[in-house]
Amino acid sequence: MYQMRVGLCPPQGYFNEFDGWDPIRAFDRVQEVCELAARLGFESIWTGEHVTTKWGGPKATAFDFWTMTTALAARIPKLEIGFSVVNSTFRNPALTAKMAATLDVITGGRVVLGLGAGFRQVEAETFGYDYPSLGERLAILTEHFEIVTRALTHDEPPFSFEGRYARVKDFDNQPRGVRRPRVKIMVAGRGPKVTFPLAVKYADIFNLGVETPELPEMMRLFRETCERLGRDPDTIELQGGLHPAIAYRGMTNFYGQRIMGPTERAFADPEVMARIGSRVDEIQRWMEHGVDDFVVTPPGLHNSDDGLYELVEDIKAAGVEFPRAGWGPRADEPRATVTGVNR
Repeated sequence: MYQMRVGLCPPQGYFNEFDGWDPIRAFDRVQEVCELAARLGFESIWTGEHVTTKWGGPKATAFDFWTMTTALAARIPKLEIGFSVVNSTFRNPALTAKMAATLDVITGGRVVLGLGAGFRQVEAETFGYDYPSLGERLAILTEHFEIVTRALTHDEPPFSFEGRYARVKDFDNQPRGVRRPRVKIMVAGRGPKVTFPLAVKYADIFNLGVETPELPEMMRLFRETCERLGRDPDTIELQGGLHPAIAYRGMTNFYGQRIMGPTERAFADPEVMARIGSRVDEIQRWMEHGVDDFVVTPPGLHNSDDGLYELVEDIKAAGVEFPRAGWGPRADEPRATVTGVNR
């Protein structure tokens, strides 16, 4: 049986899951999903920074990811807490490091901090942030990785940094967190020119955001980058996942979740969909490339537990040991369907 860590992205409102919901009931449902995931054997939960929903709407609840995740971490003490990812164009990197280290202490060393450059202009405009070009956003991200990783490393002395986009002076971040040598850092992306070198320099975990037909070539380029920059690729955990809004072959029920429309790339190109195949196929392709961590997002979890159970069966059918030996507790859980919501 194949060994890998499996994490879950719970609903947080980005895909308009909670349109028209009472926000208190919506958060209760998020907590229910995470508690069930912990009982079934998932080892981590992952949330990302989206400050608006994907399609908008007058009553479209979208939770702040950091606040929500902190609450979940307190209520579900066993799971690792992953941020996938913090939008660096919204945040001061020194403050990000302070918050991550504090949360790592509070949770006993369970935080994985991912940083990203942001990709939704509407979110920046809505909240009054600048939205520079991709090249400039990546330059901002690079400076933020330098500050954040140094601020979280236990043996790093106080330091100053003066960049074009960020600076700190005599920064001595205390606490530094629990994990050593530092809080785990994740880099996510697919760009060989910028993202790959960032991962090689800073990452403990690299989330390679590609479709599986691209994996062989992307993995070749990543290993070449590791060799060029002098890092053993085996010292970086590879994270893969399932696209949260693709109708994989064999999926017939989305439990009321709105899925991306025909203008999205995966649906506009039937050849891509034909290559992707089923969720079992996808998982096995990642396994062929030695994936260490796998993060999944089954649709419709706001409405029903069934999608999570079906996904667990797909994970097992792919040949993954789930839950991993020694991870638990395991439980046979009743399947819940939430009533009284918009379908």
